[in-house]
Amino acid sequence: MALKAPVRPKERLPVVYTSKAKCRDCYRCVRVCPVNAIKMHDGQAQVIADRCIACGTCILACPQHAKEYRTDYGKVLQMIEDGEQLALSLAPSFVAYYSESEQKRLPSAIRMLGFSYVAETAIGAWHSALATEKHIRENPGKHHICTACPAVVSYVMHEAPAMATYLVPVASPMLAHARMLKSKIPSRKVVFAGPCVAKKDEAQWNKNDIFIDAVITFEELEELFRLKNINFDNCEESSFNEQVPGDARLFPLEGGLLRTAGMTTDMLDAQVIAVSGYREVKDAIETLSDSKTTTTIIEPLFCKNGCINGPYANKHNNSFVSRSQLLNYSKTHPGLTKDTEEVYDTLDAGFPNVKSSQKKNWTEEQIREVLRMTGKHQLSDELNCTACGYPSCRAKAIAVLEGLAEPEMCMPYMRRFAEQKFDTMISRDPNGIILLSKDLSILHMNPAFKKMFSCSDALIGKKVSYLLDPDVFEKLATGKEEVLRKVVHYSSYNLICHLVAYTMPEEQNYVGVFVDITDSQSSKDKLTEVKSETVIKAQELIEHQISMAQELARFLGENTARGEILMKKLIDSIKK
Repeated sequence: MALKAPVRPKERLPVVYTSKAKCRDCYRCVRVCPVNAIKMHDGQAQVIADRCIACGTCILACPQHAKEYRTDYGKVLQMIEDGEQLALSLAPSFVAYYSESEQKRLPSAIRMLGFSYVAETAIGAWHSALATEKHIRENPGKHHICTACPAVVSYVMHEAPAMATYLVPVASPMLAHARMLKSKIPSRKVVFAGPCVAKKDEAQWNKNDIFIDAVITFEELEELFRLKNINFDNCEESSFNEQVPGDARLFPLEGGLLRTAGMTTDMLDAQVIAVSGYREVKDAIETLSDSKTTTTIIEPLFCKNGCINGPYANKHNNSFVSRSQLLNYSKTHPGLTKDTEEVYDTLDAGFPNVKSSQKKNWTEEQIREVLRMTGKHQLSDELNCTACGYPSCRAKAIAVLEGLAEPEMCMPYMRRFAEQKFDTMISRDPNGIILLSKDLSILHMNPAFKKMFSCSDALIGKKVSYLLDPDVFEKLATGKEEVLRKVVHYSSYNLICHLVAYTMPEEQNYVGVFVDITDSQSSKDKLTEVKSETVIKAQELIEHQISMAQELARFLGENTARGEILMKKLIDSIKK
């Protein structure tokens, strides 16, 4: 049954984004992103949606867990609450995520969520493999890049558009299975669950969203179980609604598509290459541009060791243990041997429409100007340490010109800049600063110290006792104290200093900071002297005033007595 896409403007929603509150400008995502889809702005790593291929590499690499992906389990939960008829397509790598006991109960647990139909995506993988083999057989004499992995398809479309002509125009297992499920009951909602973040992006390519209603990771599926209080221990063992044909369960492994399609999987076959991991995929695709390369079939998987090592493929095991588990599962659960007829057109691949962007050719002078901004004036200054996330100083300079990077991302330059600032601060500090070694030998003196103690760098390496009393530093050397404060009078230098001495235990060094308080101490002494003199003068004044008062009293007393005698004599004379 043919399905028509609704006519509406398409909007490609970002799949991977940065949580700004967690980002700590470590540049790890810049370093690992295979398509340079990270832009630094004010120390924050932003994901460029138009460049991102949603491979999930940055999510796993970020030590701060600042990279996150768009979750759709809320959308699925709403569909469950709305009573929609739901079908789940489960990626074959579920074997690497769930234990053997959980694998047997997983179909029942999914049905308890509200899904009426539960099947393995490997069914669609079988159809994709046959369609791929048919296309290769019908188009001999040219290169072929298999297209089961959406991250690989996006990578080719973005980074190697000239190689896009070699992409096998066959739908991925997820899309093939979804088309099968929709063709039977168009009204039901199809949800894909797997280990891949890129599948979320694939679901919104072109018309794919009419077949895929939601894409969730195994991690999101676990969250749904938690929200619905579904415990595997309470679920019975059950089977999926459909059986997988052939070797389609091997699709998550290198060579799994070729094996399912019945093609050669000989690792020494010169014309057939099964590769996994970004760098290997990149190198393999680049070889196709070599005119000397013979007709080649490449089966690429973007995640190293395949889908079993996808961003959310397993909880406990490494990829080799997961590989063993999947091989054992495939052996104990053999696929159907009978042929299965196709019920849909697998050749409609639904690849994304990518706008081709012409990279600007920057002049050598423009690049050199950016390099000079970070102190790289000659070739020997280019350390290519990759601390900024870019493979070379030159690549980082180009990224700055393209607006992806910032000059301050250069760690050696920023370290030198900080050291220069610190050195400038120390050299201009008005306080004397001295650095001593473990045995109290002079390692460094700033200009203020040399001026205060009338010395020069000629004393570097000599004992501090050559200049001043080492008593304070010797106390530090005992380890009983880490910081000492003391006012010290250096009479030979006519100095009075407030000394702060402390230990640097990591380097086993000692630092002394000398604050010159000579003038303030002299002023203090003079003030004390003035105060003392004032008290003495005041005391003398008081004593003088008391003496004068006493003298006046005596004088007044004598005069008063003499006057009394004269008055008596006068009265007596009058009486007579």
